[in-house]
Amino acid sequence: MSETGRQVFLRKVAERRSDKTGFPLLEAVSECYEKSVRDAPSCFSRYELARKRLVFYKHKVMSDLADYLMAFESAMTKAGAKVLYAENAMEAFKELMRLIAPASGSQNLFVSKDRLVEEVDLFNLFKDGGIKFSNTHLSDFPYPLLPFSSSELLKQIAKKLHMEEENPGEKGISLYKRHLLDAAFKDAVYISGADFLVADPGAVVMMEDDGTHALFSSFCQKHVILVGIDQMVPSINELDYFTSLVSAHRHASLQTWNQTLIFGPKTLEESDGPSELYIILVDNGRSKILKEEYQRSVFNCVHCDACTVLCPVAKHVNSSKEKLFSPVDCVLKPITDGFEKSGFMAFACTLCGKCSQVCPAMIDFEEIILYNRKKSSETEAFMSISRQQMKILRKMMLKQKVLNSAYHRFFLKVGFKRAFGNQKEFPDFGKKSFRLLWNEKNGMH
Repeated sequence: MSETGRQVFLRKVAERRSDKTGFPLLEAVSECYEKSVRDAPSCFSRYELARKRLVFYKHKVMSDLADYLMAFESAMTKAGAKVLYAENAMEAFKELMRLIAPASGSQNLFVSKDRLVEEVDLFNLFKDGGIKFSNTHLSDFPYPLLPFSSSELLKQIAKKLHMEEENPGEKGISLYKRHLLDAAFKDAVYISGADFLVADPGAVVMMEDDGTHALFSSFCQKHVILVGIDQMVPSINELDYFTSLVSAHRHASLQTWNQTLIFGPKTLEESDGPSELYIILVDNGRSKILKEEYQRSVFNCVHCDACTVLCPVAKHVNSSKEKLFSPVDCVLKPITDGFEKSGFMAFACTLCGKCSQVCPAMIDFEEIILYNRKKSSETEAFMSISRQQMKILRKMMLKQKVLNSAYHRFFLKVGFKRAFGNQKEFPDFGKKSFRLLWNEKNGMH
């Protein structure tokens, strides 16, 4: 596996240990999600049945994904929208650049920090290209639901918005956000993600807490939506199972405060909505994962984020500004990036089973991650130690004279220090072996 990727991950972990500024917020978010997961079954008359039906509908749509994608494209095209396909993240970025070219030099480009936007790494690509844009995203979490830390988070958001008032409260922030949006929307371009796609009758679903998606989509001139092909729902009749389970595990309620369904650009009879609607369907390795017998069940995921927030490793590694680790990444990254490059992700998991317990889509993360570990161990770069090195180590460890030799012990330490990485020190060998100490203690020579 990639030693560079492994070292970057370990360095980020070390940075999280030294910087505890985001930990109180993450702990509060974790407590909020813990309560939501505990209360989720009470939101349903038959909770387990709802979960099983979600898994069934997901299996149904992923088994015939090509047909559902064609049905979705047909319905959206008939409504006036344009559906584009991107095989990878770079193709998605190129399509975006072609669509926003007229607005790339203006201030009227708004981008929401959604899952697919992060996957394409849009913020960094725009910054590297010198493209000016406004980030509409304020927080990864439902901040109004946080009990004791909500005021602190609201202060952070107010500071991010450069507000003069230190603690404006939720209402003050909402009003200020709308004040910022008084700029001309006539030529504005809005780039966002989405939660679900509905094949029949053809719709894009966005779930949120503060109405940002609904506000921007209603007044922008051009709306570009990045969405993964795995986020398809068979029809509008089954959508309720998906949205209610996401809401229950994220907010402990059957419905989020804002759900926006977009069926196409605005018509002549409508006053709100984008004049142009573009939907970029991103593959980016998803077709490859669909061919995997063990890992494809990860596409049952409805992206409620409960597994990530409650994972003990993720809580230690992630921050309120950046997510480096999630149980879903442990499954997807080794496949999409290759086991040689990202195989170490499977070994970052503790296999505590917390993610599988809270998952509304009944994904067995432990089984999949164990399978990924097996696949990773079969690569030549496993744990940065080649099979030839392991053979040499085995021969040396089986010979007592080799272990007693100071020269050979020094060779072992130097040869295998790299595998330990820069974050921890290779353990030193004792001056005397256990056998020598035993013989001295019992007077044996």
